[in-house]
Amino acid sequence: MELAHTMLRVSDPEKVIEFYREAFGFELRREKEMETFTLYFLRIPGQEAEIELTYNHGEDENYEKGDGFGHIAIRIDEDQELQEVYEKAVEAGGEDYRPPAECPGDYGFVKDPEGYEVEILDSA
Repeated sequence: MELAHTMLRVSDPEKVIEFYREAFGFELRREKEMETFTLYFLRIPGQEAEIELTYNHGEDENYEKGDGFGHIAIRIDEDQELQEVYEKAVEAGGEDYRPPAECPGDYGFVKDPEGYEVEILDSA
């Protein structure tokens, strides 16, 4: 078995796709247009697990974030610096949420344009 994808409901798919592309190098692998919704599948090149963004047509409001969902985690490469990746994610449209200096370990958190938390993990 392997993880296939994690789904997030979004109100502005173009903005979210651009954030994950600019901040972390995700690529839009495919999209699927349905009658009442559109699916966008993003992945990091060379990996199979994806993030599925679901845009429900006609629902342009931000979705309420439930208490059960925590965050997405992305581990950076050995040749990357945690603070630099964090700053790049903020510059790409992420919310400066919990920078590495405020976290008790080798990680930091940004929020994507829809408010979902993304943990950035050091390679160590």
